Amino acid sequence: MSTPENIASLEMMSTTESIPDLVEMLMEASSSQSSVPREPHFAPWAILFSGVAAVVIATLGFFGNLLTILALPYARRLRNAATWMVLNLAVAEGLFCVTILPMCAAHLFHLYQTGQPLFNDEGCRAFVFLRYVNIYVELFSIAAIAVNRCVLIANPRLYQKTFTDKKTIGIIAVIWLVPIFMMTIPLTGTYGEFGYNHLTEECDFMQDPERFGKGPQRFFLVSGFFIPNIIIVSSYSFLFYKARKSSARMTIRRKSNQQDSLSPEQPQQQTRPGLSRRDIRIARTIGVIFIGYLVCCTPVAFMHYYDKEVMYPNLLLLLHPLYWLQYCLNIFIYVFMNKQYRDAYINYIASWWPDFKVMSIKKFQWAEEVSEFSASTRKKSLASRGLFKITTRKGSSSMPLSSPTSTRLNEDQQL
Repeated sequence: MSTPENIASLEMMSTTESIPDLVEMLMEASSSQSSVPREPHFAPWAILFSGVAAVVIATLGFFGNLLTILALPYARRLRNAATWMVLNLAVAEGLFCVTILPMCAAHLFHLYQTGQPLFNDEGCRAFVFLRYVNIYVELFSIAAIAVNRCVLIANPRLYQKTFTDKKTIGIIAVIWLVPIFMMTIPLTGTYGEFGYNHLTEECDFMQDPERFGKGPQRFFLVSGFFIPNIIIVSSYSFLFYKARKSSARMTIRRKSNQQDSLSPEQPQQQTRPGLSRRDIRIARTIGVIFIGYLVCCTPVAFMHYYDKEVMYPNLLLLLHPLYWLQYCLNIFIYVFMNKQYRDAYINYIASWWPDFKVMSIKKFQWAEEVSEFSASTRKKSLASRGLFKITTRKGSSSMPLSSPTSTRLNEDQQL
């Protein structure tokens, strides 16, 4: 017969026996809840579109920058300091296309399928390190090209001493070593920290108010972004000032030549030569590259700075393909704006596809440009064959057609 004491003891035993089962059920529920895909901040279509865009831009950017790396050294007249810096820019952008963009695409596809980030803490730190090194190398390369053009135009003698082959290699090494050193500081946690931001669903600087606050992000933003931009803007302001001054000088020269043609008895006055068309053309080309960089980078940077709470997540995500577009844009700028680079691309492709040169001339009406240096070389060869006669007046001293210094300056101006 069951007494109240027996009933209470039986209930106590059943309760104590069910505690492990209850704990096991809670653990299973929590594990099943953690395995359920987390709802990301972005719409699925925006995630999928950005992932596909990353794959397409990475493919175009890789082959475009690879063509630049192979074609420009193929043209002998483009083997100069400025070309090596352009090649360094192509290498940085090509590395971004084969490292950063594929990882971005993989992360977005993984986020689309599972709702979880692809990277762990260590992978996220390595990803941010590589990304910022590539970004800074790109900016430093554009700034170095701008300074190279300014020195060539302002002081050609200093250009010959500064941009030798060995010193150019040293400049390129510094362009890579400085960003690597800068990003090693937050990578090791000395000043700043990398991590995963669940609001933006990307790896970036972490804002830890207790340790560093926003100081590291602001410091590296100023040193790695604003300072190169100030150098680039100042350099191109100087180049455009010289270009306008040269254009005004050429107008005065043209008017004076017209007046001299009307009065041939008066001696012609030699005006000071201005910038060559090649100098103006290369300044315009690199200037367009910089403007393209600003157009691609400014919108996403603006959203990151002002929309800190990510009130417009889809807009923020869709601006990333616009930012990535700069890494496959430069080759089109080179082709359509710089004739020397276009000739280098055509001649390189024609070296293993002979019909391409004829096809490009017929379809796009792109005729190869004959430079002044190559024209003088052609005259020399014709004179040596007796096909082109060079006559001098009796008693006049003959001058060499070109000196090593002028030859190198001509080659550098043919960027």
